[in-house]
Amino acid sequence: MSQQPSDESVLSSQMEDCIQDCLNSHAVCLDTAMSLLQKGNNYANTVRILLDCSEICATNAHFMMRNSPVYGSVWQACAQVCNHSAGVCDEIGENDCANACRASAASCEQMAKLVP
Repeated sequence: MSQQPSDESVLSSQMEDCIQDCLNSHAVCLDTAMSLLQKGNNYANTVRILLDCSEICATNAHFMMRNSPVYGSVWQACAQVCNHSAGVCDEIGENDCANACRASAASCEQMAKLVP
């Protein structure tokens, strides 16, 4: 007889995954932005977008880690910024960054569906 996980444990597990995806995206976007800064001013707009993504991912993760009563309000904004950032990373061939951003966006979109 197998025991089904409770809704709360599924939510907790998915929240942990979302936190890790967001922290990873934060680090990858920040690293990519710093690398692009070394290449010159041609990437100024891209660097700004990556820094925005890095910042909102960190904020989103921190809201969830603190169990903020308003953490749900950040998920959709984080997903939108991450999806935009992934597209920008694709355009310049930064596949690791694009993949990290997409993972965060997907996690945030999933969390937004689970929590009303």
